[in-house]
Amino acid sequence: VNIPPPCKRFQDMKFPTPILTVLAKKGIKRPTPIQMQGLTVALAGRDMIGIAFTGSGKTLSFSLPLVIAALEEELRMPLMAGEGPIGIILAPSRELARQTFDVVDEFCKAISTTPGYPELRSQLLIGGESVRDQ
Repeated sequence: VNIPPPCKRFQDMKFPTPILTVLAKKGIKRPTPIQMQGLTVALAGRDMIGIAFTGSGKTLSFSLPLVIAALEEELRMPLMAGEGPIGIILAPSRELARQTFDVVDEFCKAISTTPGYPELRSQLLIGGESVRDQ
């Protein structure tokens, strides 16, 4: 009940300019089907299970809402030292963890380097490896 409708354009999702700039630089012009529905559901704070083929844009569907949530939190009341994290993504493999981190980190850096936006940091932690090496 009250499922958010799909959105056919990233601009209609009201993403901040740095996010839209990164999407444009990556050549991503419009959301894929999983993103059209998944992003609106996640941005509305709803739970969702999304099943789609490899390369269909699932990573963006769950990582962008997390970046937006972190941005909103930081704008509302900046985190103090020792607070956080805002969100955690658990991945089943090192490769998928690295891929997801790279996506999240690119958006966080774009926001952090844009004047008027707060610094957003991301961290990759992989089990079974020394913390120093990470």
